[in-house]
Amino acid sequence: MKAFVPVLLGLCLLGATAQAKPAKQRKPTSRDLAKVKELLTGRELVPKKTFQVALKGAGTCLFAPAMDYKVSPPLQLHLIQGGQIAHTLASTKADKAWPVLRFENVQFQDVNEDGFEDVLTLTRYLPVVGPRAGKAFNQAGVYLSKQGKAFELAPPEVHETLNQSPPSSLGEVVKRLKKVDRQKLAVPVQVSATPKP
Repeated sequence: MKAFVPVLLGLCLLGATAQAKPAKQRKPTSRDLAKVKELLTGRELVPKKTFQVALKGAGTCLFAPAMDYKVSPPLQLHLIQGGQIAHTLASTKADKAWPVLRFENVQFQDVNEDGFEDVLTLTRYLPVVGPRAGKAFNQAGVYLSKQGKAFELAPPEVHETLNQSPPSSLGEVVKRLKKVDRQKLAVPVQVSATPKP
């Protein structure tokens, strides 16, 4: 019996420090994809990066990236539920600074250990002027879940840490996130000024 105690203790500690696995993403049906295209009329949907995902607190939704060349920045990342846009993720600093070449990838994973899936994105940019002109590179975006009801862009220092050297994949972004101070990944709690009756 004594021999099993260290093994059990080790398994418990390992489980406590293991990072949550990404939520399963499934391709939408052709019918769902047609509905999304209709909803996003005038915008160019990225169908290969459109996924159905079940999120704690938000339920099942479609993640639909689209390019709208009539606005700046053109990249729009939507969460769609019940045939309506439930949430559009905010543009990152990189989206505003450089021309988007293409949307690379998305992953839904609890990175701040609050029990709700956060959104990790990877976008490829191609500057046309300046020292990076003509050299494509990736930048990551991190959106922290507010109990599954909304998503807030992580603080600028988190993005600076993740993008100091352009990440090649979301796997690399997740590895870098493990080195980020957990307090920087905490979603600020809003405190009500009036007491409840």
